[in-house]
Amino acid sequence: MIKAPGPCKFLTGTRKQNHQCRRDIGLPEAIKEARRLAVTHCQEQFRYDRWNCSIETRGKRNIFKKVYRETAFVHALTAAAITHAVARACAEGKMTKCQCASERKPEATSLAWRWGGCSDNLKHGKRVARNFLELQPKAGDPVAEMLRHDSEVGISAITSAMTDRCKCHGVSGSCSMKTCWRRLGDFNTTAALLRTKYHLAIRKIPVNNKTSRRSAPRDFRPRETVYDQLYYFETSPTFCSVTRGRRCLHPDNCATLCCGRGYTTKVIKTLEKCRCRFTNGRCCQVVCDYCEKYEDRYYCK
Repeated sequence: MIKAPGPCKFLTGTRKQNHQCRRDIGLPEAIKEARRLAVTHCQEQFRYDRWNCSIETRGKRNIFKKVYRETAFVHALTAAAITHAVARACAEGKMTKCQCASERKPEATSLAWRWGGCSDNLKHGKRVARNFLELQPKAGDPVAEMLRHDSEVGISAITSAMTDRCKCHGVSGSCSMKTCWRRLGDFNTTAALLRTKYHLAIRKIPVNNKTSRRSAPRDFRPRETVYDQLYYFETSPTFCSVTRGRRCLHPDNCATLCCGRGYTTKVIKTLEKCRCRFTNGRCCQVVCDYCEKYEDRYYCK
């Protein structure tokens, strides 16, 4: 990851973002981790789709010129990644303006449990994400309002990933006492949930049929407090121009991914361990042979 000039180190921030990075020690590293999470998991979720999280659609066009389904997903995933990274950094003591979350003991908790440990600070993570991404309502700007809504969907998805973690105490691991705390789940779970929301996203059709930032529709005014649905304005491009040379999963997947251009098949030979066994029938040294394995891989023309 290339360093960028300015207090945020790994991105060229706005004036407000640079101010946040300057005063909040540990935030630039959390933003770096959020960027890694967003890019890695986005590419993992869409590795066999036409759109594989690339910014470009065709030529110099990119997905941020208009509000496509993909634009909505990227904003949601970015907000979720920042929330996750900051909440985890607080619990790990990597930021100076926050610490472990002070969670209330659930009423259903057994008397044999002790509510403690170090919970991920989700509340602070959400606050930082909203401030850093400037997710304040903007009257008269329906595009900004829609993107704010989509970002809130990402933050809401992170909230649903909180789970209880417990550690047993007692003689010989009898678990007569437990210490429990709240922790965010693996980010891949959140990314998979947002991908489902991506496929279920709803298009808002404007009256004037114009969806660029200069001439945005004025019929989108979400006011709900439950953020569960992604919205977008514009039908997505085909992304066929960015699939050349891409690997596909199998011939049926190639038919879609390669946009009818066809595909090539390459036979890849690899060596892997096989016929592993104990030496002379004794424990605990193992020896293995190496076997050749041939695999067909498919690439778009």
